[in-house]
Amino acid sequence: MSRVMRASIVVALCAASAGVWSGGSSAAGRAASGGAVGAHTASSHAATAETKFALALLPLLGGSGNVVYSPYSIDTALTMADAGAAGNTATQIDRVLHEGTQSEAVSDASAIRSALAAAITAGPGAPKLDVANALWTQSGLALQSPFVATLTNDFGAPPQSTDFAGAPAAALQAINQWVSSNTGGLIRQLLAPGQITPATAFVLANAIYLKAHWQSPFDASLTHPGPFTTASGQSVQVPFMKQEDTSYDYGSGPAYQAIDLPYLSSSLSLLAIMPRARSLRQFDRTLSAASLTKIEGSLSQHSVDLQMPKLDLSTQLSLNAPLKRLGMTDAFGPAANFSALTTQQALNISLVEHAADLKIDEQGTVAAAATAIVGPTAIARPPGPIIKLTLDHPYLLLLRDDASGTILFVAQVANPSER
Repeated sequence: MSRVMRASIVVALCAASAGVWSGGSSAAGRAASGGAVGAHTASSHAATAETKFALALLPLLGGSGNVVYSPYSIDTALTMADAGAAGNTATQIDRVLHEGTQSEAVSDASAIRSALAAAITAGPGAPKLDVANALWTQSGLALQSPFVATLTNDFGAPPQSTDFAGAPAAALQAINQWVSSNTGGLIRQLLAPGQITPATAFVLANAIYLKAHWQSPFDASLTHPGPFTTASGQSVQVPFMKQEDTSYDYGSGPAYQAIDLPYLSSSLSLLAIMPRARSLRQFDRTLSAASLTKIEGSLSQHSVDLQMPKLDLSTQLSLNAPLKRLGMTDAFGPAANFSALTTQQALNISLVEHAADLKIDEQGTVAAAATAIVGPTAIARPPGPIIKLTLDHPYLLLLRDDASGTILFVAQVANPSER
């Protein structure tokens, strides 16, 4: 009887620097064969499936505090793992990802990568968007050819032979270095000592890095301290950025106010949704793909006086328990079936680890570089009164591609004074 080996899938989509300096050109899609991907638009099914997965995770991760995560990164890493799964293990992963089949999941992942490549417009100030995938396997582990082909051709992640058994510390260092180099150094240690062991058979990883400049930058001289009221009723002083009489897509309903902040030279934007009541946790539980579509449908151009906190959020967490709660149970135990990855050993997943970082400021205080940014063309002021919106109690952020509907990052902001 074959020995059961433990495998680690590492979800490493980590670094978003939103609303900050953007240096360099778009490199979206390094994950696809190591180069640029196609430019066709993501199917509506791909975006809907990813949105359902993103919002299903939210109430399981948010709790009552700050949290930031990348559903796109987690989805991508799980889709790579799905390519090696079989039987009920594959069925459960597909259901969690809201996909019908493994081939459908791979096809949708490809469609989204293409959409993200098309989301950036070349030119001064264009966002920098990098995506990378990787697969490390124990030296001597015989992999199934279709799995290798899928990881290589569809995800740009050919297997890298690694000596987990003989040198786990060196393997850990190499993986963490890969994560750091593919997230602009914002995530330096995704995996802790002891999380890679001599029994590790493979590690899958995804990393995404984004730096984008606001289409309408905030004037740093207007940033000022102000009160933010947490769900518990505590008032904390945080720095608020301020825009006056600026054209934004704004919408509201009985339960929320929402505003969409576009990024320069792209179809990327940051959608902020603030419940009218202070119970963001309750709002998270009721938010669905359908209700998000209604919120998006309520947006229209208005002149807005906006005040929103500067942010520096960082989250690191294990996804084992949330994924099990969503129905992905077999993959973590003795019932796991990864025979589409290898038939040499019986494998199961020991760890799904995720780290994310989100920084939001006025102009460009994060990156130590000088870049010429061309400001947006002036937009005529929409008719009607100026709407005043202050994000001064718990709210939700969705960093997304408007053209495809892909959600790159989700953040629950419960207290901007804390990371």
